[in-house]
Amino acid sequence: MNTVLFCIPLKNGCLNQYQAFAKQTTQRDEEYKDMLLRYDIHCAKVWHKNINDRDYVFVYHEVGEKFREKMTGWDTSTHPFDKWFRENMMAVYDIENAAGMQEPQQLVDFKT
Repeated sequence: MNTVLFCIPLKNGCLNQYQAFAKQTTQRDEEYKDMLLRYDIHCAKVWHKNINDRDYVFVYHEVGEKFREKMTGWDTSTHPFDKWFRENMMAVYDIENAAGMQEPQQLVDFKT
């Protein structure tokens, strides 16, 4: 299983809106699970951190081998839940569009 981690800045004053969106997402658990599996995502964890008066979320996924291939259509998906999720996400993320969520480059992977 591979992992990916995104660090995403939130728009100013949107932390409460993000938390409400996260709660709604997990309450729609069957739809959320279906979406994750369609994109070969097997685990989703999110953290929040305020750094220098700026809110960030850290999104961690355990992903399968087809994750990157399946994610190529994420930003144009017409699936109703994908559209709802993307619209709510873009309302709080301080990035131009969903395609702007490039996967960061991993620098260290050390295991004992």
